[in-house]
Amino acid sequence: MRKTWGSERRVVGLIAGSLLFLFGGVAAAQEESDADRNAARELAEQAAKALEAEDFAKAQDLYQRAYALVPAPTLSLRHARALAKGGRWVEALEAYVRTTRTRLDDKSPAAFREAVEQAQAELAELRPRVPRATIVVKGIDRKSRALSVSVGGRAIAPALIGVTAPMDPGKHEVIAKTTDGREARATLEIQEKEEKSVELELPPAPAGADADAPATAASPGRTATDSSQKTWAFVALGVGAVGLGVGVTTGLMATSKHQSAEDACPKGVCEEGSSGADDAESFRSLRTLSTVGYVVGALGVGAGVTLWLTAPKKKEQARVGAWVGLERAGLRGSF
Repeated sequence: MRKTWGSERRVVGLIAGSLLFLFGGVAAAQEESDADRNAARELAEQAAKALEAEDFAKAQDLYQRAYALVPAPTLSLRHARALAKGGRWVEALEAYVRTTRTRLDDKSPAAFREAVEQAQAELAELRPRVPRATIVVKGIDRKSRALSVSVGGRAIAPALIGVTAPMDPGKHEVIAKTTDGREARATLEIQEKEEKSVELELPPAPAGADADAPATAASPGRTATDSSQKTWAFVALGVGAVGLGVGVTTGLMATSKHQSAEDACPKGVCEEGSSGADDAESFRSLRTLSTVGYVVGALGVGAGVTLWLTAPKKKEQARVGAWVGLERAGLRGSF
């Protein structure tokens, strides 16, 4: 049997077989076991009792656990109801939406279809009742990495600062903090269907403080940013140097295997099992490894040089460079 260098059928077959095995394993892992179903049923019964006793936090937790074991729309619907009764309306909206998005087919139980329909109806009823609030923070850019805002002890995403967003009804403590020690607090009390705005005014930043970066201790005459950025520059240059070394070394080895395969395989066609075919396989593997090495090397050196050049300047700049030789690579410089 002959084998051409351009033939990749065996590789394609191996990849396809691996994918089938992977997705088959994932599908098998997603199937609920009898133990999971029994546990989910037990948790749902406990959650129903907790909900009846108005222990909303316990009911919410148990329904969420049951749904994690068996993602059935009936459990998701009950979880949404527990959240809504406990005043966590924003999370309830998401639980209702999750329920409505359940995929159903001809074999789906009638209870599942009924749960999806009920979720759609209850979602439409709850959505207009959810209050909306706008949180404005003054004294710092809302996009600053140094700013964090929490509502009722829960952090909110920076993208929600300064825009109107859904809010649970009730009384909430809103806190804005910065890494340089500034803080502002406000109380937001909002009811069903209301729309309010709360403004927090941060005090001025301490003299000499960087309002956009964490305040971290550093050695005299050297900032934390300077030290950290140059450290990462060294790391990137080291990785790049090693990558280039691998690329050069495996590239030379690939060239040697290519020449051997050409000598043993007239017109580029090799007999399977021959030394030429083995050399051709080795050539392809080494060529791939060499390419990866060059890519990693180029990215590492590029990132290292960029980090080094953009680091804060000092009176005396250290000089560093990467060197690559046959089967060796490293860094050299003066500090």
